Amino acid sequence: MGTQSGTRALRDLAHRMAPGYRSVGDMVYAVLRDALLAGAFQPGERLRQETLADAIGVSRVPVRAALLQLESDGLVTFQPRRGAVVSAPTADDVAEVYELRRVLEAYALRRSMAVMTEERLAELRRLADESDAQTEGAPFVESRKRFYHALYDGDRNPQLLEMVEQLRLKVGRYMLGWRLHGAGEHTHRDLVEAVSRADADGAERILTEHLERVRDGVLGMLRHITRAADPEPPTTPTRPVGGRRPDREMTCAPRT
Repeated sequence: MGTQSGTRALRDLAHRMAPGYRSVGDMVYAVLRDALLAGAFQPGERLRQETLADAIGVSRVPVRAALLQLESDGLVTFQPRRGAVVSAPTADDVAEVYELRRVLEAYALRRSMAVMTEERLAELRRLADESDAQTEGAPFVESRKRFYHALYDGDRNPQLLEMVEQLRLKVGRYMLGWRLHGAGEHTHRDLVEAVSRADADGAERILTEHLERVRDGVLGMLRHITRAADPEPPTTPTRPVGGRRPDREMTCAPRT
């Protein structure tokens, strides 16, 4: 999406989300975060504070504060003479993020399974079905967030879950694009059923395979974006010295 589509998305999000927040700052941050995760702006696109403020209907002060917070989330980068732009992680960044996620989430999963209850399993099944039903935009991201909060027992492990969520945010918009393109479909129900059997090794294997598929899909999306942003220049036939075309031969008629 370009700037016009992005500003329309901001207006829609602000209209829908404003009543649910007590402070303007929290609302602006949530609107910008959801717009970025939903792919409303292109990687590397400049985020002009005045344009964002006009679209959301606020002053520039909460917009700048939100952009600084989004920078710490890894969704926005501040560049000299350009200001805030949409972050675009490198392939090395993506590989590192998913390796860290594999380690942290495997630990979080086993820690949570050690104190699993039937009530939590019932809630996990409901959230798994809800997450699998979402395929686009902010609802997809939010449903996944609720599922993993419950899966990793976020109320008991807030610091651990915060680290996982920070890593997830760094590639959130690319994960969304991967899902929308239909690569490597999976269901969260498979993971929940392994948890219900107290099969920690099986649950970790499902989780790891899922993370590896998503990582590969995100890397593919990055390659696609890079090729689209930097197409190969067209080739032109090389003329020999003197400007003559190589497919024409000069002939000299004999003098009579």
